[in-house]
Amino acid sequence: MQLKFNHNFGQQEQGEFFHFDCELTGVLIEEYNTALEMGFLQTIKNNQIRWYQSRSTRIRTSATDYELLPTACIINDPTPAQFTEMDHIYTSYCYYKKFKKYFEVGQRLSHDRFMAYYHDDIFIAWAKLRHYTDQAIETCLFVWDYSMPATRLGSRSLQHEIAWAKQQGYEYVYLGPGYEKSSIYKADAQGFEWWDGDVWSTDTDKYVWLCRRDSKIKLSADLYDF
Repeated sequence: MQLKFNHNFGQQEQGEFFHFDCELTGVLIEEYNTALEMGFLQTIKNNQIRWYQSRSTRIRTSATDYELLPTACIINDPTPAQFTEMDHIYTSYCYYKKFKKYFEVGQRLSHDRFMAYYHDDIFIAWAKLRHYTDQAIETCLFVWDYSMPATRLGSRSLQHEIAWAKQQGYEYVYLGPGYEKSSIYKADAQGFEWWDGDVWSTDTDKYVWLCRRDSKIKLSADLYDF
C-alpha cells in the first residue's frame, strides 16, 4: 500500500491555510487491519473503494457489556422493495436532522450488509455495516424516520450493533469520522477510542472539545491560527 496526498485548496496572502486529504492506494486485503490501525477507513468514490484519513472513531468491544435488541435483524442483500423503504427512511431522517441527502441508498460495497430495525413489524430504521476483517467492522451510517423519538432508538441501535459485533467475534466496531457536534454522542459509548493522527486516544474530553470547535468554524480564515 502507498500514501497519496491530494492538495485541494490553500491560502497564504492573509494567513496560512492548506487543505489536503490523504489516502491509501493499493491496499491488499491482508493489509486491512494495518490500514485501520493507521486511522484509515473505506468509502466509495467514482464507484471505487477509497481509503481515506480522518479523525476516525471506534469501539473496543472487549470493554463493553451491551445487550441485543429483539426487534433488529441483519439483511445481507436487500430486495428492490426494501431499498425503496430504506430510501424513504433516509429522506425522513435528513429532513428531521436538516442534513443534506448526499448519497444513494443503493450505493454499497460487496462486503456491506444492513441492520434493520422494526417497531410493531414496521420497518423504521436501518444501519449500514461494513465488514473489513474478522477483527473489524464499521457501522457506516444509521438512519431513522424519527416517528417515535421517545424510544431513543439512535443510542439503543448503536449499543445493539456493538453487542452484535462482540457476539460475532469482532474486536473493534468503527464508527466513522468524528467531526462537529453531531459526532459527540459517539464518546458516550463504552470502549470509545478516537484517532488523533498519531495514536488511538481515550481522551473523551479533548474529543468533545474538538467536535464543538469544528461546528464553530464557518470561514477558511477561522483556521489561520490552528
